[in-house]
Amino acid sequence: MKNSFALYLLLLFPSFVFSQQQAKQYWLSPTEKSDFHQTPRYDETMEYLRKLGKGSPWIYVTTFGKTAEGRSIPLVIVSKNNSEFNAKKAQASGKAVVLIQNAIHAGEMDGKDACMMLLRDMCLFKENENILDKLVLLILPIYNLDGHERFGMYNRINQNGPDSMGWRTTSQNLNLNRDYMKADAPETQAWLKLFNEWLPDFFIDCHVTDGADFQYPITYSLNDQENVAPTVRDWIKEKFFPSVFSSMEEKKILIAPYIFLKDNNDITKGIVNPIGQPRFSTEYCVLQNRPGFLIETHMLKDYKTRVQATYELLFSMLKEISNDAGSLRLAVRTSDEEVIGEGEKADGNFHIPLQFSLTEKADSFLFHGFQFTKEKSEISGTDWVKYSNEKNDVTIPIYKTSKIVSEVTLPFAYIIPQQWKKTIDVVKDHGIELKRLTKPTEIEIESYKFTNVKWSEQPFEGRHNVSFETQPIKEKRLYPTGTLIAYTSQRNAKVLVHLLEPNAPDALVSWGFFDAIFEQKEYGEDYVLEKLARDMLDNDSNLKKEFEQKLSTDSTFAKNSYERLNFFYRRSPYWDSKKDIYPIARVNKRLTLPTEVIRK
Repeated sequence: MKNSFALYLLLLFPSFVFSQQQAKQYWLSPTEKSDFHQTPRYDETMEYLRKLGKGSPWIYVTTFGKTAEGRSIPLVIVSKNNSEFNAKKAQASGKAVVLIQNAIHAGEMDGKDACMMLLRDMCLFKENENILDKLVLLILPIYNLDGHERFGMYNRINQNGPDSMGWRTTSQNLNLNRDYMKADAPETQAWLKLFNEWLPDFFIDCHVTDGADFQYPITYSLNDQENVAPTVRDWIKEKFFPSVFSSMEEKKILIAPYIFLKDNNDITKGIVNPIGQPRFSTEYCVLQNRPGFLIETHMLKDYKTRVQATYELLFSMLKEISNDAGSLRLAVRTSDEEVIGEGEKADGNFHIPLQFSLTEKADSFLFHGFQFTKEKSEISGTDWVKYSNEKNDVTIPIYKTSKIVSEVTLPFAYIIPQQWKKTIDVVKDHGIELKRLTKPTEIEIESYKFTNVKWSEQPFEGRHNVSFETQPIKEKRLYPTGTLIAYTSQRNAKVLVHLLEPNAPDALVSWGFFDAIFEQKEYGEDYVLEKLARDMLDNDSNLKKEFEQKLSTDSTFAKNSYERLNFFYRRSPYWDSKKDIYPIARVNKRLTLPTEVIRK
């Protein structure tokens, strides 16, 4: 109470108690106090956020989950109406909910420090506070908290400041920005719960880029391609982009699409902006029918320049979202309703893209770069690119138009056998409602048989990824009581499809959730198989031709006695009919199943 009263005097009567300059000095963030040489550790960050919370009734500081090391992950909720610190009331308010995420890579701290300045200026100094008339803000100041506390001077070799920063990955050495689908990390599981509770209308993820040198202090990525829901895509192109880019131009801050060079040694070959996989935060939001905006400040710019550029871009975006909050909410909800309606119809006409590739179509892009030279390196044995400080503005191609490589129709439902508990847990983490069969039921389904199954030699994000080819199969299967049914008439059905369709880029099967189905569990003794093989050859001339042809064309097979005998075992009635068969099934036709809601 004492602090709040002091702040009241400080802000409302600065000429009487303090000068405006003294007020500004009192509320400097830790980073500003260090002249942008330092970013605060967790305790100092939280101390400042709580100070802001005591100073403004519009700021509520809380937590939303725990890290692997047991730290509570902070969440800041911002609203002019404290009843909207509750997710349901915020949704009912008619305001747009915006989620800003910082420090998913905890060496990249620009967003955290920009958000603390933005909170102070809007909520205490009341600068552009009308933005909050139509917004509820959720701010994750530090998402990767364990990584944040692995503090050091040498955590980001490519980055120019701050003096020390956190580490890219979590304490489990997981990159949270590869975990949005498989949800291995407790931090991801907490994030998904938060997302599905609040259902933000717009998502922003703040990063610092690696890569080439150029003049831009800040770059961005926002998917507006075919996989984005039509109403959301229209809102991005017609409302959001024009306003935000105009605002940044007025501020004379150079901004460009995310710069990923087609050839690091030759800028003239252009920039590529492919559609990412849903393992990434912003692409995951596409499946949730929400715009996901990626901020990437330029690592070679000094920390003050990067933080201030982030601040200005956040402000420009929030202003536009506030101005068009109604149309954004309408676009998002229309998209949700469309997916629900298509799941109810299940007429095979709603296609969900799975895989994409860039087309050869290119737009012209005026790239504000720097002159560079190349020389042969005696260290690496290849070209060494050396950038200068001399500006070089050159028109180059930018490739950002993608085409669909594979897609799938939305089924009526997916069937998940109850024994696959880890898969069921992940599906639940994503907020997908499941029901269960109340009696044994035979169902006509479509599923897949896997062939040419291979595992990566090296682990990726704690898993050995699986590659395979698929063959569709249609059959009737008898499912016992308790089998899980995921109907697709729900708003996040596209997430469900990408989790369970094996040809999706981040399908759970490709992350190793179903590795056991690829293992052979029964074997035949050699002397038994020798007799079986002869009997089969005597009774099947076509089999004999197939065997002889494989011997003559596959030298590896011909030299492997085990595989030669297994050739016959695979084709015998003794072979495991469930090996390499996907246990997850699609129900393509609308039908009535005896199901009940799972009680929590």
